[in-house]
Amino acid sequence: MKFTLLSVFACSPAAVIRGVAPEVQSKYLQSLHCGGEEVALSAINDDYCDCDDGSDEPGTGACSGQEATLFHCPNVESTPQVVYASRVGDGICDCCDGSDEAHLLGQRACPNTCREEGQRQSAEREKKLEDLRAGLKVKLETISQAKQQKQEKEEQIQRINGELPGLEAQLTELLKKKEEADAVRLQADCKTELPRLRQKVKDLEEKLASLESQLARVQGETTSTTTKKVVSEYAKWMDGADAMEDEKDETDMEPDTTSQDTQEVDGGVASNAVSSDRADQEEDPLEKELKEMEGVLKSNKDLRSRLTKELEELREEHFGFASLRDKCLEFKSSEYTYKLCFFKDAKQSFTRLGNWDGFTSPTEAVFKNGEMCFGGPARSLKVSFQCGATEEVVSLDEPSRCNYAAVVRHSGACVETMMEELESPRIRHPKEEL
Repeated sequence: MKFTLLSVFACSPAAVIRGVAPEVQSKYLQSLHCGGEEVALSAINDDYCDCDDGSDEPGTGACSGQEATLFHCPNVESTPQVVYASRVGDGICDCCDGSDEAHLLGQRACPNTCREEGQRQSAEREKKLEDLRAGLKVKLETISQAKQQKQEKEEQIQRINGELPGLEAQLTELLKKKEEADAVRLQADCKTELPRLRQKVKDLEEKLASLESQLARVQGETTSTTTKKVVSEYAKWMDGADAMEDEKDETDMEPDTTSQDTQEVDGGVASNAVSSDRADQEEDPLEKELKEMEGVLKSNKDLRSRLTKELEELREEHFGFASLRDKCLEFKSSEYTYKLCFFKDAKQSFTRLGNWDGFTSPTEAVFKNGEMCFGGPARSLKVSFQCGATEEVVSLDEPSRCNYAAVVRHSGACVETMMEELESPRIRHPKEEL
């Protein structure tokens, strides 16, 4: 009885083949082929699998285990979907209209919840549409600003490139003048300072000779006195003790001419050093101008390098994310505070997860070469961007050891095609969730 009803249902010209999408119904009104052989229309949905791809059993679970032919749920007033053949007639309601568990005579094993589900989905889509429209507006403004900034940076680089040759020529001229001035100054110094230095050397030589003479005399007297003390001590052990003390006192009373002369020499050297320092403090105008020119050149080259790097870091296809430059987003978990500083680095509290390495796709970026894990790889962080009008870190976890993953809402991930998908939702696949 069951197979007779199936055959009538399948062969009726006005019949709708169960489990088949409307746009594919015409395929079953003609002869069906699989494996090079024709399949009779009476074999369609007869609960016996004749085709490896399951095309002869779109409305039953007879051809479970393949993904080529899926059961279609009309889900009127909600979103149509397809489910695996193994879920048809398994006693679990997968379709909101209950069509996957419906009996052939129209009796339903599952209540129809499509109206309620459709209303809920409609509200969710409207909310997403509202957020998408706001995100697209922000993205357009961001792109417009990014293009203007790009033009300004390119103009700055062009201006710097135009000015650098002139500045370098001025620096070369100043260096030449400085060398000439130094040569003239050196010659003048030689003429004025050489006689004075010669006299100073002569004076120092005379002082040195005097000091050597005094040192020799002091050493001679010390040697003589020491010898006398030794003889006197043996001759008059106790009686001459006082005399020895007197001689010692006289020796101690002699003036320390060596120390005084040394202080005079040191004083002269110190005085000359102070005079030299004061002379150095009086900066040469040419030297000052040279330093200023070197500073201007360095500043211009540093600015050019920074602007060039910024242009290379953010290509035009990613201008929608330009607002992230010099910006940090935080995310707090129960244990750590994560800080994502785009175009710079990412940290987990005080642990560096990686340095900015750039975009890997239209909506993905990565931070690489973070601190090494103990006995493991260097830390890294993958960022997946989701469409949103506001900027925030939605989630951040560690799916595998030392490899982190973050989901970030940003208008740069919003695209026009999302509008069409939300306004005209496509058929849901069993691997997808709304």
